[in-house]
Amino acid sequence: MNRTLLSLIALSTSALGAAEDVLRFTNGDQLHGEYKGIGEDQTVLWTRADLAAQLSLKSKNIRHIVLQGAAPQKDPNLFSYITLINGDQIPGRVINFDDKTLELESHAVGKISLPTTAVAGINPNPFGGKLMYVGPFSPDGWEVLNPQEIKVIEEVDPFAGGEEKKEEPKVEKKEEKKKEEPSWKHAGSSWYHVKGTQPLIRKDCMGESSRLRFRISWRNRLNVNVALHADFMQPPEKKKEEGDNNKKAGIVRAQVFGFNGMSNQANSFGNSLVLNIYQTYFSLSRHGYDANGQPMSQRLVHTQSGVQLPNSGDATIEIRSDRNKGLLMIFINDQYAAQWEDLPRLKNDEEEKDKESTDLPLGNGFGIQCTGTSDPLRLSDVVISEWNGIKDSAYSMSHEKRDIVLLGNGTDRYSGEVTGIKNNTVTFKNAYSELQIPLSEVSEIVFAKSAKPETKEPAEGTITARFYPTGKISGVPLTSQRNTLQLNHPAAAQLNVDLSTAISLEFNDDNPFLETLDEEPNQPLVPEE
Repeated sequence: MNRTLLSLIALSTSALGAAEDVLRFTNGDQLHGEYKGIGEDQTVLWTRADLAAQLSLKSKNIRHIVLQGAAPQKDPNLFSYITLINGDQIPGRVINFDDKTLELESHAVGKISLPTTAVAGINPNPFGGKLMYVGPFSPDGWEVLNPQEIKVIEEVDPFAGGEEKKEEPKVEKKEEKKKEEPSWKHAGSSWYHVKGTQPLIRKDCMGESSRLRFRISWRNRLNVNVALHADFMQPPEKKKEEGDNNKKAGIVRAQVFGFNGMSNQANSFGNSLVLNIYQTYFSLSRHGYDANGQPMSQRLVHTQSGVQLPNSGDATIEIRSDRNKGLLMIFINDQYAAQWEDLPRLKNDEEEKDKESTDLPLGNGFGIQCTGTSDPLRLSDVVISEWNGIKDSAYSMSHEKRDIVLLGNGTDRYSGEVTGIKNNTVTFKNAYSELQIPLSEVSEIVFAKSAKPETKEPAEGTITARFYPTGKISGVPLTSQRNTLQLNHPAAAQLNVDLSTAISLEFNDDNPFLETLDEEPNQPLVPEE
């Protein structure tokens, strides 16, 4: 197959309409069609309606495959999963656990047994509340806010220059609208910041008590704004002052996406909380408009740990907020980082909101904005759910020699030794007592670090299957059809993976972590004939 034909196949997808699967090459090209499996020498088999022959593509040239628009063929019947020491998260329900073996019943891999030493944690109720969003497996529901057309009504002073002048008609001046590339682009299951300061937003995704978790990768020092509980309200029109007959009030309506100053933050996110995340500290401010339509800002005081982030790196950030209690907490890589308490501006007081002096209420949106116009950043693994009120993460309380059991009531946490799980009951003991806890009441279990062997580097040719709403299974592929994948797994020998709840297959997606920004689109890839 020649390069011209490949270029037409990879880049001219509009003629085909919506395709089920999307394959992305390491050079940035995309190929729509249908994934048919993995053949000999780990070649990916692919078909298209406009091609008579099946394609055989080298997996080393493939970044990832998004299956059926990241929509699983069937919904999983539960969200629980186990975490392995290699980072895998296998969805399923633990049916038996002792000092040697864990038995798991999974919609993804069936009934399997794993050595206990390979298990880092068990997550029976991982979200702690209603699941609102998992992604971004597609750009649906996301927006990149573009600067709007600036409209200015010219001000006229009839007494300018000491002479009375006739009032000129209002003249609208329109600034020429320039078409610019958006600051963010979606690829695979991630959003990438390319340039500029335009915010990436998602509306109506946060509740009164929310848990927002996402992974970011960055270069050139981390410096981003994260908007929480935003309503993205447009700037109100300026009111004409009573008794002022000499000046016509001007109306300035424009989106301003700078990151300094209260009016700019209000213009970007409306009424919101804006969290500034830097390498060595965090700050939180309330931005928006008061009841008179005037922009306002207030810096909120907090307590903070000594978290420091590298110049370039990767981190999982979790933000927990309870608007009724005025509480907001941040965790970085599951370690406590900062919190704000008794925040009056976080609460929406029904009795006070109609008073003129009260700030307008917050909304339910989320946004992220890079303050460095050319700083690369990747946003992925976004999970938004209700927060069950648990202030401490079990991971933030992990111990070298003790297992940690965190209950879902938001209050109780135990350290000691988990001796077994059977009949949906956890048997737990410490120096003072022995307990039997229903598995349905457990949020998560984190096992002692010292009992786990060191993780090894993934074998060459390893691929990862990702599942909805959470879960990932990695290994070296042995064979695969459209809906099944056989893997050589480091902990479970051979696994037969059911892809009906899978949303993507990743071949070379995590190394380097900003791979999409390093792609060379001018280097076409030619599949084997």
